[in-house]
Amino acid sequence: MSSKIKPIPVQPYTPEEIEKILQACDSFGKSAYERLRAKALALALRHTALRLSDALMLRRERIQDGEILIYTQKAGTPVWLPVHPELQRALELCPVPRGAAADCSYFFWNGEMGQRALLGIGERTLHRVFELSGVTQAHAHRFRHTLAIETLRYGGTIEDVARILGNSPMVAYKHYAAWCSRYQDRIREIMLMVQQAESGAAELHGGYTEKKQPVIN
Repeated sequence: MSSKIKPIPVQPYTPEEIEKILQACDSFGKSAYERLRAKALALALRHTALRLSDALMLRRERIQDGEILIYTQKAGTPVWLPVHPELQRALELCPVPRGAAADCSYFFWNGEMGQRALLGIGERTLHRVFELSGVTQAHAHRFRHTLAIETLRYGGTIEDVARILGNSPMVAYKHYAAWCSRYQDRIREIMLMVQQAESGAAELHGGYTEKKQPVIN
């Protein structure tokens, strides 16, 4: 008889693991060009929770007045996040893509390379950085999980996570409800009420004397 094994939920990066990944960027490749771009990409993923393909297509105009536009929802509502100072500095130092004009509109794309080829370069870059970092089971998508779980830990709601990730609340609930302290607190509150009710019912039952039923001839 076979049984289905539930997959282990993806864990967020710890602060120590993130630090190892960023340090690995400093030893990646053969030149400052590669290292600065690798770190800017890693920090963009870390602080925006963008998917890798979207981060690689990040436009400079999406950063305005200390905030970054991560996307526009289907309803047309833009979602802006404060730019983390570490990310701001990394993007300022990020070299213009090779083969691009000096006023290139993108941080990582030169506007000419095929997007599939660009994604391949991004994936290989991160794969090597993760290898150098020594962080096990590291991959780009874990940055999304990390920011989502941090949002919940610091008082955000499932709806907040859904907006940040560009998911529906239903999808966010499916993946992150277990991490939400508000849901856990609510479960504890309900179960305490259930237990108290059961305790009260037991006391009433213990002091209850059943009346004899009349005999019907």
